[in-house]
Amino acid sequence: MAWVVAYALMLVSILNNLPRLNTDAIAYMRVAEYWSVGNLEYAVNGYWGPMLSWLMVPFLWLAVEPLLAGKLAMLISGAVFFHGSLFLVRSVGLRLTDELIVGWVLALTIPGWMADYVTPDLLVAGLMAFALGQAVSSDWLTNRRRALGTGVTWGLAYLAKAVALPVGVVASLLLALCWRLGQAENRQSAWRQLGQALGMFLLVSLPWIVVLSLKYDKPTFSTSGAIAHAIVGPGNDRPAPHPFGSTIFQPAPGRVTAWEDPSRMDYDYWSPFESGDNFSHQLTLIGRNAKTVLQFMAAFDGVGALLKWFGVGTLVIGLALFAKRPWAKLWLADRWRWMVIPLICLGGIYLPVYVMPVDQRYFYLFLPLLLLLALGQAGVAFTKQRPVAWVCALIFLLPLAWRTPLEPGAGVVAQDLAKRMGKAGLAGPIVGSTFFSAEGHRVGLYVAWHLGQPWYGDVSNSAGEGGRLGAYKQSGARFAIVLPKSPLAGMMERDPAFKNVSNQLGEGSLLLVYEILAGQP
Repeated sequence: MAWVVAYALMLVSILNNLPRLNTDAIAYMRVAEYWSVGNLEYAVNGYWGPMLSWLMVPFLWLAVEPLLAGKLAMLISGAVFFHGSLFLVRSVGLRLTDELIVGWVLALTIPGWMADYVTPDLLVAGLMAFALGQAVSSDWLTNRRRALGTGVTWGLAYLAKAVALPVGVVASLLLALCWRLGQAENRQSAWRQLGQALGMFLLVSLPWIVVLSLKYDKPTFSTSGAIAHAIVGPGNDRPAPHPFGSTIFQPAPGRVTAWEDPSRMDYDYWSPFESGDNFSHQLTLIGRNAKTVLQFMAAFDGVGALLKWFGVGTLVIGLALFAKRPWAKLWLADRWRWMVIPLICLGGIYLPVYVMPVDQRYFYLFLPLLLLLALGQAGVAFTKQRPVAWVCALIFLLPLAWRTPLEPGAGVVAQDLAKRMGKAGLAGPIVGSTFFSAEGHRVGLYVAWHLGQPWYGDVSNSAGEGGRLGAYKQSGARFAIVLPKSPLAGMMERDPAFKNVSNQLGEGSLLLVYEILAGQP
């Protein structure tokens, strides 16, 4: 029954939030379009994992609109996460009741996550759950297919998002070590199975790594990690803006935005080993990110969402590390306790780079892992397990009650404006972000994507309105979109280089459109 509810709610979520966009979605949909027509030069890039875009391609071949194709790819991603998590519950040896509880919690939670973004975070979390489920199955030591399945699913997870490569290697090694220490009669089997798993992992991942290495002329499995590290370099209390949205930059012909592959843009790369100050900054960054990850961990349950720093999830992680005497034997016998390992691996991989308080989506896998630890702990600590297990479910569902309903907002406004501009024949390159809300939605980019026109970026806030106005004049773009009654709109009204063409859009438009006249000072 839970899976029926899950699919129904996921479908409703897609239909209710169809116009909703996010900046990363533009990149994934554009990359999917390149794959669909065989434009490998633009499709292959080291920043965005290819798997989510590949899921969109069959829908594009069927003439489905790119935005709907993206939402359908998110539906597949939600299904992978749902079933991967349930597979993990069965694999660690918990009860059928526990699987049912996890199913209901995910059925009610996943649709809300799907509405937030078009990104591969649900997909990679689901694939990692499948990989972990294979790696902790009771027959992993004796079943060759389990080991090979572990490697395959970790490889697919890497193709969804590059972070799965280091997480998968480290988690596989540590889980194999658990098997090695806990199974005296099959200790050698652990290393054999690990070798097969890592071999298959490499076999699935290597073709993409080779392709990226050839493209960037150096060994490369991803460019996202280096970029995420670059924007939090010394002197930045907050992440520096990405160049695609903080500089005027004309994308390559045929592209909508340089964000489709930012790998060769001008980032300020740095090393913590270049100087003592850099090393000190790196340690400070790790400490700050650790606090953020702990907050994320706490936010998945109701108690943690209220207290911010400490919750049921945090508590069960601590409890899972303890067992009765003999500690090692009993700890290794309870495979649900092993879920502490992927929790630490996934949380730890982000510590040296870039984690913002809005990036909970990076850690979707935390929810099923924390639920497993809570339900496993309930099974060993209470004689009446079922009531306690359902209480755990309610605690992990509480954050849904406090969730603010989403509004399509910027996506709807952008879609409406693009239709008006297209009908009026006002199509051409666009400059400027026109942030419509505090969530950072770049309406200018969204409108350009809907029109199939290039977006020439923006300038950072430090330039001021005057600096932005001058940059727009020199951008080479044809149109700038601004908020009514904003200081920038007032300056454009007084500047002969800008012509207000908003009267051609009809009544009800929420934004102003200015044509940038060439040759004006």
